[in-house]
Amino acid sequence: MATTATGQCPFCARAQTIYAESPRWLLMRHADPVPLAGWMMLVAREHRAGLDAATAAEAAEIGPALAAIAAAVRAETGCERTYSITFNEAVPHLHLHVIPRHAADASTTSWALADRYRATMRKEVAPAAAEDAERIAEAVANRAIGALASLGFVRAG
Repeated sequence: MATTATGQCPFCARAQTIYAESPRWLLMRHADPVPLAGWMMLVAREHRAGLDAATAAEAAEIGPALAAIAAAVRAETGCERTYSITFNEAVPHLHLHVIPRHAADASTTSWALADRYRATMRKEVAPAAAEDAERIAEAVANRAIGALASLGFVRAG
């Protein structure tokens, strides 16, 4: 199991709920405190430092998987669009975020989202209610699984 600068890799340890999985990927929601309900993550099953370390098979699946997850996030949250980003900084294990962008919430626009994330982590902004984040994550997984099945995904649990 891989370790990070702060200890054991939470993705390798499977420390979070997995909503769907494939031979190469895991679908999770952002860990608590989650800044926005519907903030999902596509996580490489194997420990990889970043996109440049992805296998050819993983790389081929990223686009279709993100498209399916983004469509499900939009449908379940009512957001106008989604952002897909990867930093792999706090946890240096390849994971891609799919984040709802709500036109009526300026804190979800572009780089303001990073400010919201940091403020949530500092407890200056309330996180999404855990029950809302869980309910929406389940709904996203249920909605996306049909499109993800062609990539070998099944519902976890």
